[in-house]
Amino acid sequence: MWQDTDTFRRDYPVQFSIDRNSPVPAYYQIQLDLSDRIQRGEWNDRKQLPSESTLAEQYAVSRITLRQALAELEKDGIIKKSRGCGAKICEKPAPFVHKMDFYSIVSTHEGHDGKQVTSQVLNIRRFDMPTEDVIEHLQLEPGTPVVYIKRLFLFDDKPLAVGRSWLSLARFPGLDETGLGEKGLTATLRSRYNTIIRRFNDAIEAVRPAPDERNLLDVSYDCPLLMVRGLSFDQHNVPVEYSTTYWLGDKVRFTVSMNTQELE
Repeated sequence: MWQDTDTFRRDYPVQFSIDRNSPVPAYYQIQLDLSDRIQRGEWNDRKQLPSESTLAEQYAVSRITLRQALAELEKDGIIKKSRGCGAKICEKPAPFVHKMDFYSIVSTHEGHDGKQVTSQVLNIRRFDMPTEDVIEHLQLEPGTPVVYIKRLFLFDDKPLAVGRSWLSLARFPGLDETGLGEKGLTATLRSRYNTIIRRFNDAIEAVRPAPDERNLLDVSYDCPLLMVRGLSFDQHNVPVEYSTTYWLGDKVRFTVSMNTQELE
């Protein structure tokens, strides 16, 4: 059985004090601080957290409050608790690598162990009055109906991203009724509508999750997301799909390959 020691207490004094006047619960403040300390490698040599009694003493809270923080860390896969052995620090899994020079998320991407990203269509329907943002990007006339597609992307059967797409219904008739093929949107556009994606523009920014993203991705309100706002073009350089995709910031790594000949 692992035992706490006075040396453990002296070696790692807590530098964080709970803000008792903050609307943020004390357990969540502790959760964030512990997560930060783990990421900084404070316990890399032991691969284990101090005991509950030591941490409760450090943060000046009850063990009940401390256990709430530990439960959230375990839920996030950061630690693993076991009776008699304390809380072990888990090895951080390799992130999903998204190659930005590929258009499709599904099928063309594999993880380090060969696992692929899959998608679930959560909603697909017609919008008769799209927003000005959608109209502008797709270069449509006001009041032109569009198809709205909402999807959940999973990696190793765990939520990775939430995507929303808008396409012209006049250009892709029946898409709202027939849905997507088994290989996804890109393959459906090619096989059913003879539309080939040749170019796309992406913009990335860090955001906090809205309630819908928090629910679908099973994260807290302070979890960082990376939002990719994209616009794709077909073989005739006509806009095809306007989209926003919200990625779990700690589960994905974006890579870009560039040819520098034009810069010479």
